Amino acid sequence: MRIEEAIKQAVIYCQKNDILKEFLKIHGSEVLNMLTTEWNLEDAKSVWYEEGREEGWEAGLETGKLEIARNLLAKGSSLEFTQEITGLSIEEIEKL
Repeated sequence: MRIEEAIKQAVIYCQKNDILKEFLKIHGSEVLNMLTTEWNLEDAKSVWYEEGREEGWEAGLETGKLEIARNLLAKGSSLEFTQEITGLSIEEIEKL
């Protein structure tokens, strides 16, 4: 039996025997694709790099919002105005 067929049969067996049934019902085709796709270090590095970039971008954006909120509050802006400009919650702004 080819590896692809063996994996497909294993997934079907698990579903029939209530082994990760709900998970496989939702993600079964993704599991098959992951298990049958050849792993490539260079592709993995590209994905890791992109994920790291996105996480860094999000962290920088959040840091920027907090800095803007601090500056607005220091200049006497209201909580509501600061929330409107930064998109932060009132609770986050009050912590500043």
